[in-house]
Amino acid sequence: MNRFVRLLRWALSLGLALACSGVSLAAQGPGAPAVMLRAGDAIDVRIVAEADLSGVCPVDERGMVTLPLVGTRRVIGAPWPEVRDSLLAAFARELRYPSVQLTPLRRIPILGHVNKAGVQLVDPDVTLAGAIAMAQGASPDGDLAKVRVVRDGVTLMAAAPIDATVHQLDLRSGDQVVVGRRGWWDRNSGAVVGALISAVTLLVTAGR
Repeated sequence: MNRFVRLLRWALSLGLALACSGVSLAAQGPGAPAVMLRAGDAIDVRIVAEADLSGVCPVDERGMVTLPLVGTRRVIGAPWPEVRDSLLAAFARELRYPSVQLTPLRRIPILGHVNKAGVQLVDPDVTLAGAIAMAQGASPDGDLAKVRVVRDGVTLMAAAPIDATVHQLDLRSGDQVVVGRRGWWDRNSGAVVGALISAVTLLVTAGR
């Protein structure tokens, strides 16, 4: 009985954690496509106690990446978990006590009304809101309800959901994320209302 109660509590806790996570269950289900690297992407390599061997390694136009210790490897054409496991096995052959973290990255230009426009290296599991935060967030004029995704000059999404991940949105290296500008009223409503209040106050005062 006690074992059943413990299992039930564990299942409820797991369900609550999944419900509160920012990643949809559909995107993580067994049928969901895995992350795959493309030319223009990069791999962030972090080796414990080996700072000089750590860094960001770009994937070239042939789908090859040159990594410390293990040399040049082909990393496109297979799901990221397979690529990662293969690379970790290669590192294990070169390091006596391997402790290596590998993270795929997309090169995403974050443009428009943000505080620091530019190219960001974004983990595919990061949400669009997180990617915009890497550009120091939307500027005071920026509107997160007006985020466009542009590929090769063509708008793919006019109002991209900022709570979806880069992988869920199928963003690729080179895709532009453009934060739009808030409307005139949104930007000036405070000043307009303040001016109206001041005008009414003056009229009331003058009429006394």
